[in-house]
Amino acid sequence: MTQSILVWLPLREWNGRFQALGGGGYATGFGETYLTYAVARGFASASTYGGVPVANGKDTMPTDLSWALSSKNNVNWSLLEDYASKATNDMTVIGQQITKSYYEKPANYSYFAGCSGGGRQGLLMAQKYPDVFDGILAVAPALNIQRFIPAGFWASQVMHKIRVYPSPCEVASFVKAAVEACDRLDGVEDGIISSPDRCQLNASDFVGKSYTCNGIPKTFSASTAKVIQAAWSGSRSVSKRDGWYGVNKDAALGTAYVPTACSANNTCYSSGSDLFGNWLKYLVAKDSSFSTGNMTQEEFFDGLRSSNVDYSGILGTNEPDLSNFKAKGGKMITWHGMADEAIPPLGTIAYYEEVLKNDPKAHDFYRFFEAPGVGHCYGGLGPIPNGAMSQLLEWVENGHAPAVLHATKGSNNTARDLCPYPLQQKYIGGDPRNATSFTCAK
Repeated sequence: MTQSILVWLPLREWNGRFQALGGGGYATGFGETYLTYAVARGFASASTYGGVPVANGKDTMPTDLSWALSSKNNVNWSLLEDYASKATNDMTVIGQQITKSYYEKPANYSYFAGCSGGGRQGLLMAQKYPDVFDGILAVAPALNIQRFIPAGFWASQVMHKIRVYPSPCEVASFVKAAVEACDRLDGVEDGIISSPDRCQLNASDFVGKSYTCNGIPKTFSASTAKVIQAAWSGSRSVSKRDGWYGVNKDAALGTAYVPTACSANNTCYSSGSDLFGNWLKYLVAKDSSFSTGNMTQEEFFDGLRSSNVDYSGILGTNEPDLSNFKAKGGKMITWHGMADEAIPPLGTIAYYEEVLKNDPKAHDFYRFFEAPGVGHCYGGLGPIPNGAMSQLLEWVENGHAPAVLHATKGSNNTARDLCPYPLQQKYIGGDPRNATSFTCAK
C-alpha cells in the first residue's frame, strides 16, 4: 500500500531543526494534529500514515487492525513491517531531504517525538537506526507490544471465565478505594500514588466494604475483586514466561482492562477492548470472525506465547544495547505516567533496567522518569512534563542533562519535578502544590 508522508515547513522563522512525529495505537502518525504544533514552534516536521488505513490520523487511539490480514490465516507481513519500522525511517529520510531542499541546507539538529506507539517508534529509531536523530523523546513507549497488548485482555478473560461483569461504577469505585488506601504512603494526601511499588494491597482487601453508585449504597463483591486483581496483577501472575505486567492501582480500568457497560435493566456485560481484542483476532487467531469471549485459559496463554514467538522480532523493540546510539552522541528521554491505563509502566521500567544492566552508565545519554498520577500520555491528576522537548534540546545542543523533568498541572496550579529512575518523589513538607515541597530519593 502507498505510504502517505506529510512534511510541513515553516515559511518564516525556521529554527534550523527537523522533528519527526510518531503515531499511536495501530497508526504510525497523526498527521496535522501534531504537525501544527511542531511547525508553530519553528520546526520543519514530518508525519506518516505508513500505508495503514486508520482514520487518517483523526483517531486519538486507532484500534482497527483488520489491515494486518491479507486473508484468513495470512498476515500482511509487508504492511506489518511498514507499521513496525520501515514507514518511520522512510518518513525521516524523506522529511530530512525535503527540508534540506527547501531551505538549501540541512537541519542543524534532528529530533523525534512520540507517545505510546510513537514512543515505540522513537526507541525503534535509537535501536535500529541510531545515526538518524540527535535527540529522541519517547513517552510511554509501546515496547514489547506483542506481549502487553494480548496480555492486556487477561482481566476480560477472567470475566468471561467466571461470567461476572461488574458495573462501570463498581470498577471505578475499586480504583478510588485503592487510591484512598495508598495515597498517604508518600506523606501527602493529594489523590496521587507517588510510589506505586509501595501500594501492596489486593482487591480482595475491599470485599464487603461499602461504596456508593448513583446515591445507592453497595458493597464490593468477591467475584468483582477477582477481575480487578487480574488487571492489577496481570497475566504474569499466572505465567511469568508468557504473561505480562498489570497496571498500577490508580489507573482507570474501564476503557481497556475491565471494559463493561450495563443495559437499562442493569444487566452488565463486557463492552470489549478493541485495542486488545483486535490483536487476538487478527494477529493471533488470524481470523476476522474469531470471538475472544469463547477462549479457554489454555487457549489464551497459548495465544500469548505464539504472539511473542511470531512478532517479537519485527515489533518487540526491546533491544537494550543502545551503544551505537550512544556512540553517535544521541540523547534520549523517556517518561511514563504511573497511572497509565493502556500500557503497564512496569514494562518500561523492566526495559530501562535491562538497558542499565547492559550499560551501567546509560544515564549519561538516556534518562527515564516516572510521572506519578499521569495517565496514558496525558490526563490524570498528576503534573505533566510538557516542557520535556525543550529540556531534550538543551541536553543535545548545550550539554545540560536534565536532573529532573519539570511538570505542571494547570487545573490545580501544581508543579512537581519528575525524578530520574530509580529515584522517586519524596514529600519533605510545605505546600504540596509546590515542586520545592518534594525531593528525589530512593
